[in-house]
Amino acid sequence: MMAKLSEKYNDSCIKIFTLLKLLLNGEVEYSEVMNIFAEEASTNNSTFPVILNKYMNTIKIFGVKVKKVKNKYYLLNMPFNIDFSADDVKIVHLLKSAAEILPNTKNRETIKAFIKSIEMRYSEYAKSYANSLNSDVQLDLTFYYSKLRDQIIECEKFCAEKKKLEIVYVSNDDEITIICSPKEIKYQNRKVCFSVFNQLSRQVFDIPIDNIKSIKQMPTVSTSKDVSMSVVYMLKGRLANSYKLKEWEYSNGYDAGGNLIVVNSNEDPDVLLSRLMKYAENCVVLTPKFMKDRMRELIEKVLENYNE
Repeated sequence: MMAKLSEKYNDSCIKIFTLLKLLLNGEVEYSEVMNIFAEEASTNNSTFPVILNKYMNTIKIFGVKVKKVKNKYYLLNMPFNIDFSADDVKIVHLLKSAAEILPNTKNRETIKAFIKSIEMRYSEYAKSYANSLNSDVQLDLTFYYSKLRDQIIECEKFCAEKKKLEIVYVSNDDEITIICSPKEIKYQNRKVCFSVFNQLSRQVFDIPIDNIKSIKQMPTVSTSKDVSMSVVYMLKGRLANSYKLKEWEYSNGYDAGGNLIVVNSNEDPDVLLSRLMKYAENCVVLTPKFMKDRMRELIEKVLENYNE
């Protein structure tokens, strides 16, 4: 009799853990929950709601809260909590406020899912403190709404329609015109950039929105694959040994001279060259040729500052 009881208890525990595992992965359909307990309901000649209610009450006893909305179940808190401090909660709250101004892209959804996973681990103190925070004063968005809001809305519309654009913008006091495809809006500290792909140079450009003079939408939709040309550069000396690759970079290791060869993809060329300039004589751009030429031009402009 005891063996049968233990087997029954073990089976019940497995079902509870299976349900929790599904809930931890996100929303769970009613049909998925039914599959977990269907066999027990048919064996005991019980209705499914009675069986489900028994298990939900068991989970509730251990402090785990589950909510049902339109035939979907959601986990409201975790089986365990983390003691977040007031400063921790403020940081999460600030990140949550910042996420609200991002365009509706995969990045925004990823950030919001990350924030939700943190909030689910809040202790009762953290929940209470988070509820007391006033979201209206956590993030200074004055620059965003007063100066750039209309331009951002327009650029978001261009991204959604995916038609080619003719953009005139200012860079280093020069007026530049490019034909490109819209990609996304990027938020970099207090700077908002319109990220576009130039088919001619096969490059991605992050153009500060307040540097754009005009945007003309063309009737054709771009069909080219938005893949920028990789930039290969070499790092020498101590820098070669201490350099940490960026997420968008990779390397196959060192050459015969101990130099690190880095392949960089999809980084804004102006941002990349500005960063490489900081490495001075310990960095050499290898390919493509036009990037080598641009680096040479930057160096020559710097040298002009020291001409007598």
